[in-house]
Amino acid sequence: MTRIAENQSQRGLVLNTLANKRQIDKYSREVSSGLKVVLPGDSDDAGTIARYQQTLQRIDGYTSMVAQTKNMLEFQDSVMSQMSELLIRAKELATQGASETFSTSARAHIAEEVYQIRDNVASLANSSFQGRYIFGAGDDDDPPFDPSTYTVPSSGSASTRYVFDAELGTAVTKTVDLTDNLSITVNTPADKLFSNALQALERLGRALGGYSTLPATGAPDGSGVAYSMPNGYATQTADIQNAINLLNSARDNDILPERVSLGGRLRRIETAESLLGLTKNSAEDVLSRIQSIDETESAANLARAQSALEASYTVTARVLRISILDYI
Repeated sequence: MTRIAENQSQRGLVLNTLANKRQIDKYSREVSSGLKVVLPGDSDDAGTIARYQQTLQRIDGYTSMVAQTKNMLEFQDSVMSQMSELLIRAKELATQGASETFSTSARAHIAEEVYQIRDNVASLANSSFQGRYIFGAGDDDDPPFDPSTYTVPSSGSASTRYVFDAELGTAVTKTVDLTDNLSITVNTPADKLFSNALQALERLGRALGGYSTLPATGAPDGSGVAYSMPNGYATQTADIQNAINLLNSARDNDILPERVSLGGRLRRIETAESLLGLTKNSAEDVLSRIQSIDETESAANLARAQSALEASYTVTARVLRISILDYI
């Protein structure tokens, strides 16, 4: 019976030593990490901690998406701003060219700048952002507008036209989630934004350059003829004036509303940024209250655990020496 009691006593000493070592490990982690809860088993609040950590991860994902979306919309707003300025300049040129004091050669000279504006607009319509055609909607791996030609003339700037490719996905409107409860539209299809402007500019440039564009209304089909001068001068003037109306319509009905829409979406992004920031701060505060240590208390606990371990080593060594002597 005495031997059994000694074995139990020795086993108890070993278990006590191991418990003291675990306490040292625990308080050492607290002191080094600044957290009293590092491993799931360190606290009864492990489930709460895991939930808030998942919340923070989700917020970080949303924050990244918000930043990317903000950059994307700001890029689009810059494009729309340039579009507006280009159409204003085209209208100025059209107004000059519509004057019946201008000769056909003077009008043709103005046409060259209009063609440059048209090409700039086509370039904006085919803008890429982070390697994708931003106005391509669901078909953002190729440009939404393709170059084509008019039958008359057969070469030169007046022969160039830009046609919306209308491929599968080009009419898609994309949305992204910015928070758990807030989503936002991130694109407007290129056809809606640019087709009217490009068609107006082509009609204007061709009219100033001496060519009619058919059909007389709607989307050009690539046909048209040269005006017969001087009898066609009045028709040329009427076509230039009609192009002015089309430019006004494109800017007022397509470009300016899109700028207003983009401004509203950017404000919603600012709201999302604010909400995410508040939610993140709240989650971090909760985690801090659960996890953060009192440095003085943890240091004192570590010192006590080290003292307890040293004491258990001393007692265990004495007991084991006595036990060994019993066998000698």
